[in-house]
Amino acid sequence: MKKILIASGGTGGHIFPAIVFGKSLQEKGNIVSWLCGSRELEGAIYRSSGIEPVMLPLSGSPMGTRSVKKIFTRLLDVFRSISLTAKYIKSFKPDEIYLFGGYISFAPLIIAKVKGIPVTLHEQNAVAGRVTRMASRMGAKIITGWPVCEGIKDFEYTGTPVREPVRLPRDEALKALGVKVREGAKIVGVIGGSLGSGPLNEILRKSAELCPEYEFLFLSSKDKHDEGNRHFLPAQWDMNPFYSVCDVIVCRSGGSTLSEALKWGMPAVAIPWPGAMDNHQAKNAAEFVKLSGNGRIFNENDSPENLAELIKGMM
Repeated sequence: MKKILIASGGTGGHIFPAIVFGKSLQEKGNIVSWLCGSRELEGAIYRSSGIEPVMLPLSGSPMGTRSVKKIFTRLLDVFRSISLTAKYIKSFKPDEIYLFGGYISFAPLIIAKVKGIPVTLHEQNAVAGRVTRMASRMGAKIITGWPVCEGIKDFEYTGTPVREPVRLPRDEALKALGVKVREGAKIVGVIGGSLGSGPLNEILRKSAELCPEYEFLFLSSKDKHDEGNRHFLPAQWDMNPFYSVCDVIVCRSGGSTLSEALKWGMPAVAIPWPGAMDNHQAKNAAEFVKLSGNGRIFNENDSPENLAELIKGMM
């Protein structure tokens, strides 16, 4: 039995793998504690899995904003978090520390190296983030979600921990989602985040109109409503019903989302976010296509007609 500290925050793409990994350690008899940031979403994700994390006063990286005020505020938060992390580590006395990337990993990385605690960082993307590169230079063990990880030389490819699939009967899954679709119609799942707004949303809506024979489930809405063959749903903590009814998914190219598609064997159209740091979503999508054998890539400056043809070709 070991005492393990896991630091993960920011988005579900970082947090869900950390939860899956931590629960697997608990099942083996280990004592696990989680650190996260102060964003409301972070706490909500953990609590949806029955976890009460230790929350640090961090809401983002100082390097993730151009606002001078926010840079200064976040720098102060970093120093406060280093002090609070040091106190927590002193009381919890972990045997090992696991980090899942992002700004939340910085404070425990520094304390772990100062105290000589073994530290491992999991990188979900095919391009190493800033903290991952720093951890690599500091001698931390790096494990990765993809066979490639640009920006570092020494790493071990393990894949990304994802939730174990539980496939439900179609009727049961649709009931759990609260959605009614045409009998026998094939279903396209659209996984939200940035997909729910801006020009890309219009491309997706138009593509759905060009595929009237299919039903579309959008996980990108604040409220549940229907628009013809388009059904809008809020975020789902339990993804089993959603994946159980989908024949194809359309999603951003976050490492964790694509890893879930791999686990399910789900055909997917990956749409890289152009604003991703170091273009890492495009690299994730390329690796997904290589490993899955049933993936496609769509660039959001392309036309709705092309996306509709991609979807039809995968059915």
